[in-house]
Amino acid sequence: SRLLLFIIASSYKTKSPLHAIVQGSSGSGKTHLISKIADIIPQEDVLRFTRITESSLYNWGEYELVNKLLIIEDLDGLKEEAMFAMRELISNQRLSSSVSIKDKKGNIKSTKKEVKGVFSSLSATTKGETYEDNMSRSFLIAVDESKEQTARIIEYQNKRNAGEIDPQESQKTIHFIQQIVRNLKVYEVINPYATQLHLPEKVHKIRRLNEMYQAVIKQVTFLNQYQRKL
Repeated sequence: SRLLLFIIASSYKTKSPLHAIVQGSSGSGKTHLISKIADIIPQEDVLRFTRITESSLYNWGEYELVNKLLIIEDLDGLKEEAMFAMRELISNQRLSSSVSIKDKKGNIKSTKKEVKGVFSSLSATTKGETYEDNMSRSFLIAVDESKEQTARIIEYQNKRNAGEIDPQESQKTIHFIQQIVRNLKVYEVINPYATQLHLPEKVHKIRRLNEMYQAVIKQVTFLNQYQRKL
């Protein structure tokens, strides 16, 4: 899950960014998971939100959401207007609205306001199945709530509290990965095998899913750009 989430998060630098919704019960660590993924992305490129008000996405500057990673800690707290704006940004990569402004003489006139939305996003929710329209645009990833994973988490927490895990070493690793992401350059990825890839016909909303599937393959190639020939 964390590897797939990193692949999705790092796509914010590309022209076709990816999106993920992490689903789990309350207290399962879904917000912690997406926050840790966000930590290894250059922080100047990360926008973290606990909540998004109904019209706030329309009020960003035209290019302020371009090449950013959006972290939405609680998708359940978004009202329908905010969800609609989010879906439009994901699908069309822009929001266009007609707004009223005052000119220098105080006269009110209408003008067009546009917000570009070329960003990747990670969101957390307890009820992913209720976001039908968002699910078809995003990868839905379940938190591992097994007993085995719980045991591994508790073991890590205990080692950290016992001083057996060096926080400085963790920070060194985080900064190292951040620098790798900074050094990625935007290239167009061509997959000569793309025509040979076929999803099962019965999958949900295959038109969108096929594009997302191809995009993940491109993103893996993008991340390995220093190991590939141009």
